Amino acid sequence: MKKSLLLIACCIFAIACGNSETSKAETTQTEAITNEKEAAPELIESASSPCSFLTEEKIKEVLGIPADDLAEIKDVMRTYPTCFYKWKTTAFSTTKSIAGQEVILNYPAEASIVLVKDATDKMFETSTKVYRDGVTVDGVGDMAMWGSTLSQLTFLAKGTMIHLHVRISDDAEANKEKARELAALIIQKL
Repeated sequence: MKKSLLLIACCIFAIACGNSETSKAETTQTEAITNEKEAAPELIESASSPCSFLTEEKIKEVLGIPADDLAEIKDVMRTYPTCFYKWKTTAFSTTKSIAGQEVILNYPAEASIVLVKDATDKMFETSTKVYRDGVTVDGVGDMAMWGSTLSQLTFLAKGTMIHLHVRISDDAEANKEKARELAALIIQKL
């Protein structure tokens, strides 16, 4: 009986930890967007949608998502126009050590694009300050930085800043390379 209760408690804890990780990433991304807004409050958000940059089919092709997987797509206007993608059946697993036990957690494949028009170098620097593990990425726009914790590539090209979140794998390098591929396609559409 005690072992069953301990196992149930560990499972609940593992699920809570998985949700906490997502919340931390979303909170940090929100902080970055809020910092951008404070850096240039006079900018008025554009009505254009980042969902129009690439078709869902093209995104699936680049990310290796099966063509028949249904996506939940949200085109929203937060501080800046944002497009969220979450695939229903494509998922990846990660192993966490919880209370000395190895636990496998599954996460859905996801991506998002945040569009910031009329962005400046200062806005880029302000928004990437939250990347505690940020590394400069060459060959993507005028300036680019990847943050593994957020699984996000932020880049500046043609006066537009894009936050591109890609999380389709537990491997940060694989996510980074897929984000670079999508970024190249987005830059062509700017």
